Amino acid sequence: MDYKIIIPSYQRSQIINLKTLKVLQEQKIPSRRIFIFVANQTEKKIYLKTTPKKFHSHIIVGRKGLSNQRNFITTYFNEGDFLIQMDDDISQIWELENISGNYDVKKDNKLVPIKNLDHFLKKTYKLMVSNKIYLFGVYPVDNPYFMSNKYTTDLRFVVGPFWGVINRHLPSLTINLDEKEDVLRTLLYYHQDKKVLRFNNITITTQYYTEKGGMQTENRDRKIESLKSAQALVSRFPEYCHLKPKKKKNGHTEVILKDKT
Repeated sequence: MDYKIIIPSYQRSQIINLKTLKVLQEQKIPSRRIFIFVANQTEKKIYLKTTPKKFHSHIIVGRKGLSNQRNFITTYFNEGDFLIQMDDDISQIWELENISGNYDVKKDNKLVPIKNLDHFLKKTYKLMVSNKIYLFGVYPVDNPYFMSNKYTTDLRFVVGPFWGVINRHLPSLTINLDEKEDVLRTLLYYHQDKKVLRFNNITITTQYYTEKGGMQTENRDRKIESLKSAQALVSRFPEYCHLKPKKKKNGHTEVILKDKT
């Protein structure tokens, strides 16, 4: 099983080196497994100047816009490929440990850098194949108190900065939202397969909504787009989700997935 790590990136030619590529190199992930997708030829020229030469053959011009890029990546690779998509500004991948050995004692939970990302991904693939699951993700917040030493396969949010699929070219899985595209993906896969895999003992550190570049460069109000996307999701999947009554402190509207099955 030759997994591929995919990093869509836009106007973050320095950040990707300082963060996600640095994490992957610390984990000794071979450069042949890493693919960087950029928006256009101009961006590619910039990334060729700033990234190490070993990545140059895997800098690929895709499409501008997050949903367009995600869909392009799906069709670029073969069906059955194991694709792990990571944001370009991940500063660490963590796993949960408990100093007392009892994960029910939440105060003893702590986060440590994942010991072997390669082993984790290979084990994840086997688990997905044996359970006929096509989407996996990790815990969305790097707070060990709320995490648990187990995985789930019911309806739980698969956050956008770090997730993976066994690739399929199904029109029913097409992404057509930029804001909340990760919520949409979770719902599409759950609706298709009736299960998604989430590791509640693995998480990442990243910057939501604040890192320069990426979607922050677009000339639109992301709070308004967040509301529109949330309403569209609830209208499309009323059986699976509803709007959170109050907005987040940053003004973004949240979608709450309904009770687990």
